[in-house]
Order: sequence, then structure tokens, then C-alpha cells
Amino acid sequence: MTTVTNSAGVWHSFGYNFDDPNGHIQDLSIDTQEHLSSMPAFIEPWQAQDIANNDFGGYYQNPIQSVAITIGLTANLIYAAANTGNGVSNMANVRSSALALANSALYMLYHTNRLSGLTPFDGTDTANPYLDMVLSTGRTAMYITNQTDGVVNNAPIMGSLTSLLIEPQLSANSNALITYKPNVINSIISTANATGYITATSNLSGSMMTTINTLMTDMKTYMDYRRNSDIDFYSNVKRFVDGYNKTKKLVKTGETANYLMMNLIGTDKAKSRIG
Repeated sequence: MTTVTNSAGVWHSFGYNFDDPNGHIQDLSIDTQEHLSSMPAFIEPWQAQDIANNDFGGYYQNPIQSVAITIGLTANLIYAAANTGNGVSNMANVRSSALALANSALYMLYHTNRLSGLTPFDGTDTANPYLDMVLSTGRTAMYITNQTDGVVNNAPIMGSLTSLLIEPQLSANSNALITYKPNVINSIISTANATGYITATSNLSGSMMTTINTLMTDMKTYMDYRRNSDIDFYSNVKRFVDGYNKTKKLVKTGETANYLMMNLIGTDKAKSRIG
């Protein structure tokens, strides 16, 4: 008999409290009990423990979370500095790029939270990839592309998860941006006229501002490219799997279904596929 050792148990958590006055709750037959005893374990001890305790948090982490938050915070600080007063007059490009980068980092955080399982699929968002959906469709695509294209790696799954794989690159860029942050903040010179109107300018050289602006633009482009590539790849895989599920209805349909298709309900197109 297969048993799962778990001090908390599972049965008690169901709250069964019927005393069965009419004798309808009966022991299973010996054959059924033997069949149940021959089955492999359906549940691991830790599963029973977590289910009984309703403890389902803490399974997943986002490897990109920290760096995405750091990039967003750094970009926002640069934006705030370049937006001093009524806007630093010679930092319009830096200000615009910093705001765009901060938004991109936020989108990357949301995206990778979905990919890492921190944000579960709620059944309504069919455009963005989520961990469970990626694994489900990706496994099907992996089996099929192995037969059709000889693919022998996990790219059919990981192709929707590439944003989780770029922490070293994001960290390197984030560290570079952090070194420029004090340059921007400390370069701002602001003055106020008699009416309180504040004008501000930066004493950074034009080449330095170009370097900072280019870094932020490149970081945004890189994150957006990886995020959109994940979405596009998942969309293509999902479209293929949806099509596969529709067409496999005509494969090995069974005798009765095959008769119906060939003699009553099937079009010439369907018959050519079955035949």
C-alpha cells in the first residue's frame, strides 16, 4: 500500500462531519482497495502539508526583479534632476530618455513577474505570456519541433522566457547608469528670478550628456526588444498549438467518427486529410 507520511494529514482538512445514520457510506470492495493500494503516490509529503495549511506562497522568485527596480529608480532620479525647476534647459533629451527608461523598467518588471510565476495567469490576459501557459504550450511545441525540425534543446519553451535570462547584461548597464547619476544631479545649476520662476541648466559637457542619453536609450531598446520578443514568440507558439489542437481532431478519429466524416458530415477537404 502506498502511503504518504505527513503528520498534518489531509482528510481532516476537508471538515467531514456526517455520522451516516442510514448506512450509505460503505467500505470499498477488496478489489477497489487493492487497486488503490497499487497506485503510485499522487502527492508528496510537502504538498499535503502546504495544502492542509493553505500555504501556497513563496514558491517563485523573479531573477530580474532587483535590477529592474534599480534601473527604474535610477532613471527616475535622473529624470527628477533633469526636470529641476521648469526643466533643465539643456537636458531635454536626457530628461525624455530617463522617463522612457523608467517606464520600460516598470514594464520589464511586470513582464518578468508574469514569466517567473509571481503573477499567475488569471484567465483573461491572452496576449502576454505567463509561466504556466508558456510551459504548457512550450512542451507541446518541443515534442513537435523535435520531429519536424530536429530541435533538441529547450528553446521552444525558453524562447518565451528570454527576459529572465539577461540579468548579467541588465546589471552591467544598471551599474554604468548608477555611476552617471551623481554627475547629472551635481551638475544642475538653478536660479530663481524676482517672481520665483526657476531656470536651471547643467554644466555637463555635451559629449557627457550624449553618452548618458545614449546609454539610457540603448537600455530601453534592449529591454523592450527582449520583452516584445518574448511576447511575439509566445504568440507564435500559442497560435501553432491552437492550430495543432484543431487539426488533430482529424487524426486517428476512431471507426465511428471516421465513418461520419467520410460518409455524412465531412467536406471534401476533411476527407482528403483523413484519407
